[in-house]
Amino acid sequence: MYTGVRVIYADDESFTVMTPEGHPESGWNTFSAYQDEDSTTVAQIQSLARANDPIYELGFRIIGSTTQERIWTHVLKSLAAHFGVNEPVSLEKICVDPKLQWSQAKNVWQNAGARSMLYTMVGAGRRVRGLMRRRNP
Repeated sequence: MYTGVRVIYADDESFTVMTPEGHPESGWNTFSAYQDEDSTTVAQIQSLARANDPIYELGFRIIGSTTQERIWTHVLKSLAAHFGVNEPVSLEKICVDPKLQWSQAKNVWQNAGARSMLYTMVGAGRRVRGLMRRRNP
């Protein structure tokens, strides 16, 4: 998946990006690297995010969180492979707030997936209407 992000922080050891409006989740991802006590370089991704609206919330609970974990694991494995390292990736997952935020239901209007589906359906309807007009002058 390719999406735009906004870099909200950067220094010599890390950078943080924020998701745009309409993205499946609202939040920040911080990418960083440091050396541990054995002088081993450790790369990490810290994500603090939640679904942007009830539609994405449902998708995130069904498949999205597992998919996201696979993506970040792949990113870290690929980074290690780039430097010739083959070490296991560890994952720590903490749910900060398990409640649904129904007060954010208005964000459905910014849901890029829903808007794309609506645009496709309206476009198909227009094409069918155009074909019907050509047949019945």
